[in-house]
Amino acid sequence: MGILNYSVSGEKLENEMSFRNFFSGRVLWDEAMASAAETWTSANPGGLLVGLVGADHVKFSKGIPGRYARMVKAERDNITVMLNPTLIDTRRAGSVSNVMNSDSSQIPDSITLLLRYVKDGIDPSQLREPESTGGVLPLADYIVVSNYVQNIA
Repeated sequence: MGILNYSVSGEKLENEMSFRNFFSGRVLWDEAMASAAETWTSANPGGLLVGLVGADHVKFSKGIPGRYARMVKAERDNITVMLNPTLIDTRRAGSVSNVMNSDSSQIPDSITLLLRYVKDGIDPSQLREPESTGGVLPLADYIVVSNYVQNIA
């Protein structure tokens, strides 16, 4: 995995970090951001907090949104929006995009809010069978796809 060769700040590492260290760091990072959001929203009950974070911190409600919801016990609204996700972020299980990180605005009907996952031990020839589904994971509450991109210098 190429991401294991870099630190969170983007520095190239001499040795690849273990997946365990990467995962532990990501969990701690998401927990810290959710905790900061909970602290602010508790101190500002009428306020609106908007967090701009990378897609991997939002997907599947397991990152910041899921952790924040756990902390506030559903006492406050918590809505996730993915802006311009790539097809690799939202492709259905078993599908393959023929263009890596392709522009989603070109194929908006291939974007999905849910990602079906397959049970363990399923033969690839059975992927389309309903019985092969292990469940679905929500990617986000909303997905916004725009073909307008502005470069900020």
